[in-house]
Amino acid sequence: MAILAFILQQVPIFKAINQGYIGLSLFYIVMITGALPKKSKLRIQFSKVRKEFSIIGFILVTPHSLKYLLQFLNGEIDIPVYGIIVFALMIPLFITSFGFIRKKFTYNNWKKLQSLSYLIYLGLFIHMINVSDTIERINFILYIVLFTTYFILKIIFEIKRRKSNEKKT
Repeated sequence: MAILAFILQQVPIFKAINQGYIGLSLFYIVMITGALPKKSKLRIQFSKVRKEFSIIGFILVTPHSLKYLLQFLNGEIDIPVYGIIVFALMIPLFITSFGFIRKKFTYNNWKKLQSLSYLIYLGLFIHMINVSDTIERINFILYIVLFTTYFILKIIFEIKRRKSNEKKT
């Protein structure tokens, strides 16, 4: 699907992939899952597909990244720096999402690498805000709402986690 979307960029059905909307929607589910309370039904359900959504999200955001990278290399546009940084940071996380590669890491090293995801989420937010002024105003508002919700939920989650860990020690 991603290859077709890239090859057939002018076909309207592929617009949502080439603009990055489908990949972003899958990444948002991955993001929000880690911010939900551990025992919430939604977190439990999303956790079952989180790895797969991350892999598919990366695959489906690749045509978006390649499209703009090629336009930049052809001198057609200035490249959104945050977008390219975010995409580059996603590559090692994508590769280590596969079990046979994940097994080559110790849990602690894999976990440290996965902490890059927070930089990716922040970079995605900055990228989306920077490019949304060239898109529709409603997208700007939507990105603010979605990412603010995530950041608030994640902060609450981390505060509760730390308090729980302090009680254990």
